[in-house]
Amino acid sequence: MIHSIKEVSRHSSIYRSFLIVRRPATVINKLTRYEVTLSEQSFGLFDAQAQATGYIDELHEQKESAA
Repeated sequence: MIHSIKEVSRHSSIYRSFLIVRRPATVINKLTRYEVTLSEQSFGLFDAQAQATGYIDELHEQKESAA
């Protein structure tokens, strides 16, 4: 099953109920990063949106195999 990314604002997207927030590059942080959260829990920063969605897919696979 293919899941889509829904853009909710300029810097935020929803993917499989997770929020992905784009953290643009700044003078201090030279790279754009993508933060994955669900409710109040953060799952870390990723260097690309594809890495963030891949991680979310892995979490779903782990949940399905544990059930």
